[in-house]
This record gives sequence, C-alpha cells and structure tokens, in this order.
Amino acid sequence: MIDTQNSAVSLDGMCHVELRTDLGDGSMPHWRIETTEPAPGSLGARIWHASFDEHTPAHLVEAFVSALADPAPLQRGMYERTAHHSAVPKPSRPLTRQQVLDAHTTRLDTLRTQARAARREQPAPAMAPAPPTSAVSPLRR
Repeated sequence: MIDTQNSAVSLDGMCHVELRTDLGDGSMPHWRIETTEPAPGSLGARIWHASFDEHTPAHLVEAFVSALADPAPLQRGMYERTAHHSAVPKPSRPLTRQQVLDAHTTRLDTLRTQARAARREQPAPAMAPAPPTSAVSPLRR
C-alpha cells in the first residue's frame, strides 16, 4: 500500500513517484519513480524506472524531477525510435531553405555575441616584462 503523503501519480496514471521508507530489509529510504503501460484499475507493464537513495546529489534529483515534470515535448532526432508507442508525434510545418538559413545564422550570431561577452569579462593576462635588449647581437662576431 502506498502512503498518499509520500507518493504521487501523474494525471494519465502512467508515472508513479514514491518515497519508500518502511522497506523491512534495513535499507535507507529512497525515492522510486516508475512509468507503466496504461491499465485501468491497476499498474500495467513497466516501461522504465529509476530510484534515488540518500547518496544521490540533490542537484541531480532536482534536474531529473524538473525534466520529468516539464510539460514541453521532448525533442528527438529525426527517425529516433526511443519514444513509447503511445506517444503521438506532431510533425512540424516544413521550413523553407531561407528559414533554415536564417535560424542557423541567428543561432551563430548569438553564440558569437556570447563568446565575445565572455572574453570581455575575463581579466587580462599579466604580461611578463620584455627581456632587456643589448646593443650588440650575440649572433654577430
């Protein structure tokens, strides 16, 4: 039985998050996240799961939970088949060559601007004094 204070279920019932505290085997409490196939009234077949114990750095858990709760669609590469079969792809509208070129140009301009700003923020390296020069070149005899 899952304690409702230590668990959550997504609206579609496919994702379950639970803080397991009374394990009976002496292990420490840990978070368990699991996604399952949709099944009315029960848990369906597991799609994937993850768990975090007390040794997991907090910033990693926070990043995982933030990504899990993000409602934005997950970006995947063209023809990448890592999505669950129930995921419905929404094709984007086709872009013209000029639109693709403009998007890349804008992206590169932004990266250049950021690189320039980062270089300006760095302190100037300390210059070593120039070695003294003599009137007579050591190569001349």
